[in-house]
Amino acid sequence: MAKRSKQVKYRDPSYRHPYMDYEGTPMWSWVRKGIRDLVDNKDLTEHEDRNYIVGYICKVISQGQKRVRAKKAAIAREVG
Repeated sequence: MAKRSKQVKYRDPSYRHPYMDYEGTPMWSWVRKGIRDLVDNKDLTEHEDRNYIVGYICKVISQGQKRVRAKKAAIAREVG
């Protein structure tokens, strides 16, 4: 059986997650607040580190925004 690596706590200098690029953005703050409110209201139960949840949602939103911009650009090229 593989050994799990030591869990690094948030704010530890070596703490990293795959969504670091989104951290510190307005979107990160808004999504984090929304998740915090849902957890506080007991509408949502977290089973993963909050930064992974927030980061994944930010990633999905960002990818969606890129697709919308690409579609708009394609339509603009067709029209103009």
